[in-house]
Parts: sequence; C-alpha cells; structure tokens
Amino acid sequence: MDGYWFAALVPVLTLFLLVLLGRLKTTWSAAVTLATALVLALTVFAAPVDTVATAAAKGLWLGTWILCVVVPALLLYRLAHAAGMDRLGETFTRFLPRRTDRLLLLAWIFPSFVQGVAGFGTPIAVCAPLLLMLGYDKVRAVVLPLVGYHWSVTFGSMGSSFYMASLTAGFSGSSQDTLALEAGVMLAVNAIVAGLLVLLIDGGLRQLRRGWLLLVTAGAAMAGTLVVVATAVPAIASLAAGTAGLLVLTGKRLVETRRTRATVPDSDDADTPDTSDADSHQESPAAAVTPAASATVLAPYGFLLLVVLPVFLTPPIRDFVRERFELAPSFGRTVTDRGWVNEPVDHYLPIPLLGHPGFYILLACLLGWITYRVVGLWRGVDTGHVVRSWLSAVAGSAPTTLMLGTLAMVLVDSGMVTTLADGIADTAGSAYPVFSPVVGALGSFMTGSSTSSNALFAALQAEVAGRVGVEPELLVAAQATGANVGNSIAPVIILIGATAVGALDRVGQITRRALLPMTVLLAVVIGGVVVQASVF
Repeated sequence: MDGYWFAALVPVLTLFLLVLLGRLKTTWSAAVTLATALVLALTVFAAPVDTVATAAAKGLWLGTWILCVVVPALLLYRLAHAAGMDRLGETFTRFLPRRTDRLLLLAWIFPSFVQGVAGFGTPIAVCAPLLLMLGYDKVRAVVLPLVGYHWSVTFGSMGSSFYMASLTAGFSGSSQDTLALEAGVMLAVNAIVAGLLVLLIDGGLRQLRRGWLLLVTAGAAMAGTLVVVATAVPAIASLAAGTAGLLVLTGKRLVETRRTRATVPDSDDADTPDTSDADSHQESPAAAVTPAASATVLAPYGFLLLVVLPVFLTPPIRDFVRERFELAPSFGRTVTDRGWVNEPVDHYLPIPLLGHPGFYILLACLLGWITYRVVGLWRGVDTGHVVRSWLSAVAGSAPTTLMLGTLAMVLVDSGMVTTLADGIADTAGSAYPVFSPVVGALGSFMTGSSTSSNALFAALQAEVAGRVGVEPELLVAAQATGANVGNSIAPVIILIGATAVGALDRVGQITRRALLPMTVLLAVVIGGVVVQASVF
C-alpha cells in the first residue's frame, strides 16, 4: 500500500467517523467529507476540473434517483399518519398477538419481500414507519429492518445487482449458475442469522426463546427458497423467498388460531413493545380501531403491492415500463492525469418514469388519498399541514442525499475507490479471499448501492481470483454478498430510513446501533467464503 492508498482512505474514514461519532449533523458530515474528497481528487489524484465537475454531475443525478424514492415514501407515511396510522398498534396486536411475530414480519420478512421488486432503500422507507407505529423508538425502527432485510439485496429489484455482478465479471451459462448457487448459499445463511440478530437486538435471549419457532420455520423456508430459485430464475429469488416467509407466518397464525380458539393472547408472549427508550413525546396509541378501518388506513401500502407486483412479475410489462419514457443524462469520457479513465455513458442511471419505484409509491399515495376521502378518514385533516410537514422533511434530507451522491461519484471517477480495492488485493496476496467481501462492502458503503459496488469491483474480483488460484465465481459471490452488508450501513440508505421516521438528528445513533450486527453478518460471509473455498 502506497501513499495514494492512504489518501484514498481519508474520505472513507472521515465520513465513517463523523457519522459514527454524531457530533455534527449528517448534512455537515457529508459536506466536510465531500470537501475533503474534492481537494484530494484535484490534487493528489490529479483529476482535472472537468473530470471532477462531470463526477459531481453524475453524483447529483444519483442523488436525484434516490430522492425519487425518498420523496414519495415520505408522502406515503405522512398521508397514512394523518389518516390515523398511529392508532393501529392495538389492532395489529390483535391480529398478530405475539410480539416476536410482529417484529419478524416487519423487520425481516416483509422488507425482504418488498426488496424483491423495489430496492434503493424502499423496504426501509416502507417498514420503518410501520415499526414506529407499533411503538418501537425511532432508532430501532430503522436499525431492525436494516439488519433484517440486507440478505435480499443481491437477488432483489428483479435481480439487478446479481446480473450486474455476473455480466461485469464476464460470466454466462454455467459460470452464472455457479455464481448464483454460491451467492445464494451464503445469503441463505445470512438470512437466518439476520432473523436471529433482529430478535437479539429487540430483547436478547428472552426474545430469541419466544421467537425461535418462526425464526426456524420461516428462516428455513426463505433460505431454501432463495437457493433453489436463485439457481433457476435469479430475478425473482428474493421475492420468492419473502413470499415463502409470509406463507409460513400465515400458516403459523392459522394453526395457532384453530388451536386456541381464543381472541385474547397469552400475556407472556403478547406484551406490547418495550417503549422505555422511545421518544418522551410519543403518545400512547389510541383505542384500537376496527379491522375494516385498519385495512383502510393501510390502503396506500396495499395499493403499492397491488400495482407493483403485476407490473414487475410480468416480463413484457416490466420490459415496457423500464425501457420507455426514460430520463437519463449522457456523459463524455473523462480522464485524470494519473491515467484513470472513465468511459463515456450514453444513458447514465436512467429514471424510467413508469418503471421507477418512486412512481408506484406516488401512485399508491394518490389511490390511498382518494380512498381516505371516499370513506371519510380525511375529514377534519388539515391538508396544508400535511403538505408542509412533508415538504419540511424533504428539505431536511435532500441536501444530504445529493451531497452523498456527489461524494460517491467523485470517489469513483477520481479513481479513489479502485485504488482502495487494488491496495487491499495487492497486500492480501493469497489471503485475499478473506478480504473479498470487505471490498464489496466498501463499495456499497460509499455508493449506497450494491449494484454500483458490483459494477466497480466484480471484474476486479474475477481477475484477482486467477492470481490467487481461487474460482472466480466464488470471489464474485463474495463481492456481491459483502456488498449486501455494506449497503445496509451505507449513509445514504440509513438517511432514507431516518428521514422516513423523522430521525435526521439520529443518523449517528442508528449507525452505531447497526455497526455490530453488520460486523457479525460480514464475518459470517467471510466464514462462508473460507468454507466454500475449502470445499470447492
């Protein structure tokens, strides 16, 4: 490792430490890190002004892409909250009496299901407010699904991250099948570990004793489904796994209902969430509303599934909405004086107007709002106040999101990210397979996207595999799996969750709470790489 490697590490450490310590607001942390990266890019890494300007433009577009998810997701939550979502806690408890069932559903199973069709933080934006509704404090409402859903990213979003890794590495046919199998096995193990960690974070061994049955049954179903479907149709593996988990939970609840024939849950298992560390200003839920009213209040979330699933599970429709009515800038070739080249891009990170997750969230908002007005739930609601609170939340998160996007692309286009990865590969030598997931995690941590991480490093992983005598499929699988872990602790993804629950001032707390479980999950991935390298 030379001086360039240490220079490239400076922005990564700066952002990580500033966010982790929480002394500055996230916006200022992003601004300080971006300024540091710009200075290093222009000086140490000899990037001309036009190269840095192009990188900044790419980053602003990346931030805009993410905001197209964040902005409608915030509106979705504000509408549901105004219609009475905060009163649904007791009703939800009536349908799922066991706290562990509710927790595993909203922090583990359902966000993974949502990730199957809509990524880029959408599962966190959807599920964190639902956990908040149940009485979880804002920090845990974000941390729990971050930990719980991470395993579904590679084969989520209709397999976009997986295919990016496979195609960038030059795999096809049997090589792609091998990649799917090896990545699927490691992610299947992580799926079960993620559920375990969710229970431990919530209530330690006590919650684990209460939730072990659903953990084992749903975990086995989701893990097995993920591996089987990934080797056959990678694009729907996470969706199928999430569906399997939902079916297991539904079956478990039906069996319990038939067995007990009781409407009052056992007091030992059905306690409400411990809100001792919740916000002091949080009000206790009002009296439970009727099942029909509950379904109506949650109508926007139901509409989201109803409009998304038919579109993205029907290949001709999915291809149509993704390939037409796109907004996408083009960027020319840029270089640095150190020889780093960024090839021209004709359609950079397209925003398909009919295929972007934000479009369907916005459509769900419209349908939900119409439903509220028709059934009378919007009567007495100050629409102006709802809009103002929504715009205030958007204004609080937009600058940070745009700066983090700009930071990511300055690091990429100046060659800093690849310099870090190359340094790790050169130094590790034959021990590199142990570090390969770390490279994937680093890429997604900085860019906020496992797809971007795979685009950056999948080819590098395949090349290094040849040097150290390891199957390239294994290291690319390690890359993709490690990227999943890094994605869930990426500042931009955490920001999405924090914004959704009104916790922009707690990004540092969320990061600190998520750091240990993510370290455990990364260690599990490393263990999986070592085992598979020994076996195969």
